[in-house]
This record gives sequence, C-alpha cells and structure tokens, in this order.
Amino acid sequence: MPGQCQRSEAFIFKTMMLLILLIIVYFLGFKLSPFPYWRTYLILWKHVLFDRETHMNLGHKMKQAWFLMKYALLTPLWTALWWLDEWLFPDYKHCTVRPVFILGQPRSGTTLLHRTLASDEETFVAVRHIEWRFPYIFLQRLIKACGLSERLKTMDYWPCTEAGRQAALMHPNNLYDWEEDGIFYEECFLHHFFIFLRFPYPNLLPYLDDYPSLPAHIQRQMLDIHHKVVQKILYIRNGKGLRYLSKEVTSHNKFARLMQLYPDAKFIIILRNSAQFMGSLSALVRISTHAKVGIDPKLIPGWEAAFVQRMKQDSLLLVDLCNNIIDPKNQIQLPFKGFIKDIEESVRYLYGKLDITLTESHIKYLKELQDKQHNRNICYAYDLHDFEGFENFDNFVNNVDVQFNKAILI
Repeated sequence: MPGQCQRSEAFIFKTMMLLILLIIVYFLGFKLSPFPYWRTYLILWKHVLFDRETHMNLGHKMKQAWFLMKYALLTPLWTALWWLDEWLFPDYKHCTVRPVFILGQPRSGTTLLHRTLASDEETFVAVRHIEWRFPYIFLQRLIKACGLSERLKTMDYWPCTEAGRQAALMHPNNLYDWEEDGIFYEECFLHHFFIFLRFPYPNLLPYLDDYPSLPAHIQRQMLDIHHKVVQKILYIRNGKGLRYLSKEVTSHNKFARLMQLYPDAKFIIILRNSAQFMGSLSALVRISTHAKVGIDPKLIPGWEAAFVQRMKQDSLLLVDLCNNIIDPKNQIQLPFKGFIKDIEESVRYLYGKLDITLTESHIKYLKELQDKQHNRNICYAYDLHDFEGFENFDNFVNNVDVQFNKAILI
C-alpha cells in the first residue's frame, strides 16, 4: 500500500508539472505571437456573447464562437512556426520589397487586374491565399515538399453549401489563387473590413477597420509584420529584383503610413461608378455572410445603413488619396470600363507607365484572357440602382474615364 500511494503521488506530481508546463508554453505562445491585436479578439467575443440586438440565433453565434476558439487554440502553433522561420531562414530579411499597390473599391475589377498582372511571374511576385493565411517559410516549403500544391488548387475557400456556391460564382477563390492583402489582415490580425462578413454586428464595423485610431505602436507592428510576410514570400519565390504586387480594397486608411514605409511605391487605382460596384458588392457581402455564418445580414437592424455609410467614407478616402496624398507621378488611374473593354491595351498602358517590358508570352496570355472575358457567362444577378452620397466619387470616376480615353488615343 505505501508503494502504491507513492506511485499515485508521483503520478499526480508529474501530471501537475505537465499541466504547468503546458500553461507556460501556451502563455509564451500568446505573449510572443506576432498577431493578432488581442483587443480586437476580445471585442469580437464581447459582441458574440452580449450583443442581443440582432436576429442571429444560437447556431449563428456558435459558428462565430468556434472561429474564435480555433484561433486561440492554434495561436501557440503559429507562434512556434513564426519563430522557427526566424531561426532557420534569417536571410529572408535581406529581400527588398518594391511594391505596386492596386487600389479600388470592391467589385471594380481589382481581382481581375490583380490576377492578370500576377500571371506575369517574370515581373511580379503576388501572394496566394494559402500564403496569406499561413505566412511561414517552413510550412510553405513543407507543403511543396509533400506535393500538396496541386491539391490546394482544387480546395475552394467557400463552403460546399448553396450560399457558398453562389459566393464562388461571384468571387472564385481557391486556396492557391493570388489574393489580396486583406486576407492577411483578416485571417491573422482579425482587423479588416472582411471580418465584418463573419461578425455582421453594425456597431462593430466602425472599430474593425479604423486603422488610424489604433495605438501608434500597434499600427507600426501591423505594417512591420506585413512587411516581413512579403519578404518571406519573396524569399520562397527567389524573387530578387521582382516587384511585389499588392491588392487592397475597402481598407485604404493604411496608405498614408504605408507611403512612409515605401516612398517609391507605385499605385494603380481602378475605378467603377457607385451604382455598379455597390450593387454588386451588396449582393456579394450578403451571400458571403450567409455562407460563413448562415444569416442574411440585411435582416439585422442597422446593418445596411452601417455598411453603406462605411463604403461612402471609403470612396471619399480613395478620392482624397488620389487628389491630395499620392504623388501624381506615382499613380496610374484606370477606369473599370476601359479595362474590361480591352484588357491587352489597358495592360500595355500600365506597363508603359511603370516602365516595364511586356513579353510576347504575356501578350498571348492577355489575348486569350480577353477572349474568355468577352465570352464569359455571368451566372449571377444583382440590383442596379443609385446610392445617395457617392456623387463626388462618381464625378471623379467619370473624369478618370475621360482622361484615360484621351491617353489611349494619344
């Protein structure tokens, strides 16, 4: 009996030590994690647990809670992978980031333009969805070594539901597609307009993407970590001398600070009038939220007003960036109508402005893409109507259209 008691005490002691060790490891995992901004994480939990002024039921809230729980459970693993990169691949920090930023409102041709230019891999390095979600050199090399790249091309971002299939028609997205920087800020920092698609609480939206109101050290941290992630992708691709091709929509309030980080950056701004982009965007946001959470957000009191107001503000910010903040010699303005009408001519125009040589192989690709675009069968519909408060933005878009047509004729 004494021996059995001693073994029991030893087992209890070892179990307690193991639990203490796990707690320490988890604490360090959170403490040393490069992301997210934990205040955002806690605010998301606050809305899930205490916001009752919505039509979201327990099932909707459970999906949101599971998303947040998974994030916390996996944070120590992502922390370990981040610091493993620092130990194994420190040379990634020597990569120089020379960005070309594509800006514009959602549903304005930004994805088509981004993926069209990204296909020129002799000129640009763009980031794939899987790389934004898991920005770790060790893990990305492991994926490649295991031959999983081809499988990722068949893995859809959207769930296999009716809403997911409709969302995929509007914005095709598999995990191997080139995607925008917003995926990183959404998936890793939990601070971006895209988070609103999963947590459609009207009172939450003003905070979720108000980058300038964040503490200064958090603003620096977000952009510093983003810079390191881009360096990692350049390192993986052996992209020395290539330009980093970025795309950002709806979150243009970071660019005043980004211009300090990249004073020689070039900007391509693609523009579409508000009736068209807002009609299409409203439909996509609604179906995206339904695919992710299971609810049409238009049923939530105050949701539509908050969403439209957010897009008004961002439209005016985009105009201000073009007119007052970005140096005219560093920006190229492109109308959506002109780009869709003649992709090859538009890309020739952009390359001329960027002083880039357009290769014969890419010209051939552009011609094939134009044929596909002309023969494209749009399998979705959306309401087209005017939205009040976008008059200044639409005047700016019309002026860009006129100036582009003059430039092409010259």
